[in-house]
Amino acid sequence: MIDTIIEPSDPEAGWSRLAAASERLATTRSLGEVVAVLRETARAIVGAEGIAVVVREAGTCFYAAEDAVGPLWAGKRFPIESCVSGWAMLHQETVVIPDIRTDDRIPRDAYSPTFVRSLAMAAIGRPEPIAAIGAYWSRMGEPDPAVVARLEALARSAAIAIENARLLASIRESDRQREMALAAGRMGVWSLDLPSRTLKTSAMCRITFGRDPDRDFSFAELRAAIHPDDRERVFATIWESIANANDCDLEHRVVTAAGETCWVAIRAQPTYAADGTPLMLVGVSVDITARQRMEEALRDSAATLEHLVAERTRELIKTQEALRQSQKLEAMGQLTGGVAHDFNNLLTPIIGSLDLLQRRAVGGAREQRLISGAIESADRAKTLVQRLLAFARRQPLNPGAIDVATLLIEMSTLIGTTIGPQISLRLDIAEDLPLAHADANQVEMAILNLAVNARDAMPEGGTLTIAAKLDSAGRDHRASLSEGQYILLSVADTGTGMDETTRARAIEPFFSTKGVGRGTGLGLSMAHGLALQLGGALALDSAVGAGTLIELWLPVSNVAVLAVAAVPAEAAPHRHSGTALLVDDENLVRATTADMLTDLGFTVIEARSGEEALALLDANPDIDILVTDHVMPHMTGAELARAATARRPGLRVLVVSGYSDAGGLSPDLPRLEKPFRQADLALHIAAAMQMPAAASV
Repeated sequence: MIDTIIEPSDPEAGWSRLAAASERLATTRSLGEVVAVLRETARAIVGAEGIAVVVREAGTCFYAAEDAVGPLWAGKRFPIESCVSGWAMLHQETVVIPDIRTDDRIPRDAYSPTFVRSLAMAAIGRPEPIAAIGAYWSRMGEPDPAVVARLEALARSAAIAIENARLLASIRESDRQREMALAAGRMGVWSLDLPSRTLKTSAMCRITFGRDPDRDFSFAELRAAIHPDDRERVFATIWESIANANDCDLEHRVVTAAGETCWVAIRAQPTYAADGTPLMLVGVSVDITARQRMEEALRDSAATLEHLVAERTRELIKTQEALRQSQKLEAMGQLTGGVAHDFNNLLTPIIGSLDLLQRRAVGGAREQRLISGAIESADRAKTLVQRLLAFARRQPLNPGAIDVATLLIEMSTLIGTTIGPQISLRLDIAEDLPLAHADANQVEMAILNLAVNARDAMPEGGTLTIAAKLDSAGRDHRASLSEGQYILLSVADTGTGMDETTRARAIEPFFSTKGVGRGTGLGLSMAHGLALQLGGALALDSAVGAGTLIELWLPVSNVAVLAVAAVPAEAAPHRHSGTALLVDDENLVRATTADMLTDLGFTVIEARSGEEALALLDANPDIDILVTDHVMPHMTGAELARAATARRPGLRVLVVSGYSDAGGLSPDLPRLEKPFRQADLALHIAAAMQMPAAASV
């Protein structure tokens, strides 16, 4: 049931604040001032727990400012078609959403971390909205019509203020551009009174003709300043312009008071009396000496220019090759993301069946060895999928407390295999190293990238040293870090090193010295971006013949001890009693999982789809837990979980997914990734069964 968010206890105060805000908006002179007034006043005017001011920018919605009880989206940009503010601007109407869970216009991934449960969004500007203002509440409900009316009134006042600011800015810009054009172009202004031959000139005009800017410049002096070889042509053009009412446009040489020869361009128009008598010749002059000299130099360096064009073309080809390499990487990421689900579905019955056979000690010693070998191979296939997903960047950044020392030790075998036998690997890990705040998968990928770069820099072999220690950053840190404690993770090689030009561009995306087809130029830039995203930094030190040192600074985690929850592979799973509803559209996966559940003590009811599962749930009141696949036709596991718990509030739910980055799942919803063993299934079922009923979805 949706409640009504009632008018604040003092509605008159809201209208008074609106009037005061409108007066402040009337005095604003820029879009920035309008945004500031809205941020400071809107929340109190509508009685909301949060407001956001959104500006439309080139097909995106930029959340320019906010005032709220918790963080919203300040400073972020979203495609205009995918956010509520964009919908309000595109449809030119106010949006009122009493419950964000039930409205398809809500981007749930963006809203789920916030306190927002209901909102109102008003567009700013007519006929083409250029901004929007949103009001947010932490509980579901329909805002009082008076609240919406004040929000819309505030939006109208803001629209008027923005239009006024634009008009003032246009006037100022016109004057500014005229002055800037004259100053930037070093243009002198002059006028010649034709009947009296009186010449008036600006200081810049006098400078252009090589004369003292503080002294008058007569028409006779102007005539004398024109180069003798150009004088006849110049005045013939001037008199022809006056006689035929044409624009005067010419370029000529002048001789300065110091005897130097310069080039001047003149643009002028004649004016006339009512009877056609010529009155004035008004124009501008500009020194074009540099341009003339450049044109001469360009004419003399045509061969050089052709050479530069050829060099640029080669650079462009290299860039295009790098782009193609990047596109290959992205294509691989898309491919692996799609294949992962099917591949994990194939591995699930393999690993699950082998695990059951091993637990039941099927066959003799020889058969058990074969089963153990098959399980080991399947686990390696599972690890391969995870590493491929990490390399293809299909796993979102999920920072947390990680043990860098353990990570490096566990990766040492993989790194040694990657760099080959010609290169000696050395680990230098400090004792009692605290935990780092980072994403283990992304850090692992960064280390592998750096190790591959080091390997390529040591074609004749060498030493790769990977070190980790606790370090601190003070003021003026070489990596521009904020003051504090960091885990310094360094990768050093004894390879060829980089020259100054290469070192300056090393972290640029797509820059690579490995040649076409051997690298994307993204390794260092990805590591650099990862460090910055985590609040750390990347530093590089290299010299030709002296090797390369890459330092990755990761912030120290505020978690003192890394909590590890695991069930030993050989431990006997906890047995349960009760009924489990198992849903999966893959027959082999469903059959294997059903055997595992049965072996754990459950009575299993199977369903092939979400619709069939809901019907079985209605027909069987004794079901204790729902175990469902996530990616299924017509209805996902998350959707099924919501529908099932709505019908049966006390029902526990476990979602099984073949995607490592499956979307649409609540962070509170227990989830098990495919492929899995019976022990994994038992552990996650136990966790789901222990969760409070309200938190199971």
